Amino acid sequence: MLPKLLAEIVAAEHAKLWRSSVRLAIVMALLGLAVMAVVVGMVFVLYGLYLSLAESLPPWQAGVIVGGVVVLFAAILLLVIAQQSRPARIKSSNPPEQTTSDDSTAQLGSVIGDIVAKSNVKSSDIVLTALIAGIVLGASPGLRQRILTTLSDLTKTTDK
Repeated sequence: MLPKLLAEIVAAEHAKLWRSSVRLAIVMALLGLAVMAVVVGMVFVLYGLYLSLAESLPPWQAGVIVGGVVVLFAAILLLVIAQQSRPARIKSSNPPEQTTSDDSTAQLGSVIGDIVAKSNVKSSDIVLTALIAGIVLGASPGLRQRILTTLSDLTKTTDK
């Protein structure tokens, strides 16, 4: 019962991950195109600014003004990026409330919790098993890959 349920949950998570990764790839591609369009547009705007200034000023002064505009724009952009990359500080002393998510990972946790609660396994045994499994899987990439292929094979057999 547990392997079938685990296989179904893994298959659902795999499908959800695949859909979200495809969506992310499309958004990233569109964002890249938008950035390229903005760069090309800025080049034309700056070239037009230079040409319009070169009619009334010497070319070197027009170049200095356009270069100053580019440097000013880059400095403002760097300040905005630096401001966005700072971690947000929580002003209140109360920790933020965690939102409950209704996804299959939570379902898996509740199913495994129910199975463990019905059995006579001590919680210290579960903690030690999880600790040893984490150390072994962290130290052995080959074993990690073997478990992932076994899980994917398990999900393929239940899909058929």
